[in-house]
Amino acid sequence: MFEKIMLINPSNTMPKDSVRRLTTPLSFLYMASVLKEKGYDVEILDSNCEGYYNTTIEDDYVTYGLSDKEIMKRVSGYQPDIVGVTSMFSAHQINAWRHCELIKKVDKKIPVVLGGIHSSFFPEESLNKPYVDYVVLGEGEYRLVSLLESLNKGSKPDFDGIAYKQNKEIIVKPMTTRIENLDLLPLPARDIIDMEKYIKIGVPFAPFSRKRRVEQIMTTRGCPFNCSFCSSVKYWGRKLRERSVDNVMMEIDQLVNKYNIQEIQFADDNLTTNRKRVMELFERMKPYNLSWCMPNGTMVKTLDEEMINLMGESGAYQFSFALESGSQRVLKEIMNKQVPSKKEVKKLVKFCHNNNIQVHGMFIIGMPGETRKEMNETFSYPYDTDIDSASFFIASPLPGSRLYDGCKKKGYLIEQPKINFKTSEIHIPEDSPNYVMSQKDMEELVDKKAREFNEFSKKQFPGAWKKKYSLFLERHGKDSDLILGRVT
Repeated sequence: MFEKIMLINPSNTMPKDSVRRLTTPLSFLYMASVLKEKGYDVEILDSNCEGYYNTTIEDDYVTYGLSDKEIMKRVSGYQPDIVGVTSMFSAHQINAWRHCELIKKVDKKIPVVLGGIHSSFFPEESLNKPYVDYVVLGEGEYRLVSLLESLNKGSKPDFDGIAYKQNKEIIVKPMTTRIENLDLLPLPARDIIDMEKYIKIGVPFAPFSRKRRVEQIMTTRGCPFNCSFCSSVKYWGRKLRERSVDNVMMEIDQLVNKYNIQEIQFADDNLTTNRKRVMELFERMKPYNLSWCMPNGTMVKTLDEEMINLMGESGAYQFSFALESGSQRVLKEIMNKQVPSKKEVKKLVKFCHNNNIQVHGMFIIGMPGETRKEMNETFSYPYDTDIDSASFFIASPLPGSRLYDGCKKKGYLIEQPKINFKTSEIHIPEDSPNYVMSQKDMEELVDKKAREFNEFSKKQFPGAWKKKYSLFLERHGKDSDLILGRVT
């Protein structure tokens, strides 16, 4: 019988000049809560957290997490009937495969299930590895339960969103359904991880938090928009699925009363899309006196003065404005992104500042078809709109995005992309009409412009700068140089 399930969040590799964030593995916490509700025994092994200070540096990258030996020891000690491994992003895929291989070294009979965004888009790639048995496509909470039920019956999986090997053939049953009523999901099973360790390490999703006791929550899934550079729509769906305000408040109440959480970081892609819903949410949050922010980026066109005022009253301290480009042509013709005019954005920034809310601007440089002049318009945008800090990311062809499909068709993809938004992963030949500069020059330019603006902001607004970074510097002073690069 398959009764004991281990869920492994692999170690992480990233540029060594980046902030090493540590967030609770929310997808696994939801999965564990569903499994426990069904009577299964579940253990989560988060290599990022348990091996946070175990680092290995190779060239310009740092890997942090438990050693291979420690991973194998933990798997052997728990003796799981099946193991699930996640790889939410393409940048993590190699580490995920390595962990799958380690499980088979402990016991080759243990079935290994891989999930996450990259695996969902390329299940055959993973199933061609000898150490991957199943791939869950899309949301895994109930699909993993269905897989366990099939295995316990001795039958082949017969549901959508699963891929597996059958003899020498790979069977892929495409994802056709998603969880429509998110309120049916039990709250994340935070009781089976060491929450205090995440809090003590203190580098959450938005690392420059205002409070020490921070946790992330997600209140929606899906995105009604269709930006060309984003893969979220293909994974989560175009329909915006929302948890009810009552359901969200139940989780907030638990976080405050059980874990003494002082700050909430919303992991939603589109928290403010449904105005009526979030206005009720912010109103009900006010008595909790929490600090909160939205690290993923805000769809700016959904904001207005009344909403911003209420957000300030409910504890908001920073918004990340997903502005993307200073060129309306690039936004409309290349990115398919709707952003208000620069004049309107500046007005929204003023509303935020009136409510003691800082604004971080998020921009993307290097989209095929973008000109050098348009790049310069983007670099000047933060100066023109009074935002407090900025991140300039280099366009990355995320698997599942239309940008990826376009780059593949034109032969712009490089063989082994790193997908970290700091390096140029789109190779445009010099004889192409889309060529602007070399990949190396692009990387140096973006880094230079990011530091220039953040240095400017530090000198121009020392009080606001200190307010944003003081807690991070107190806790992680040795990493002070990182706050001037492309971070949120």
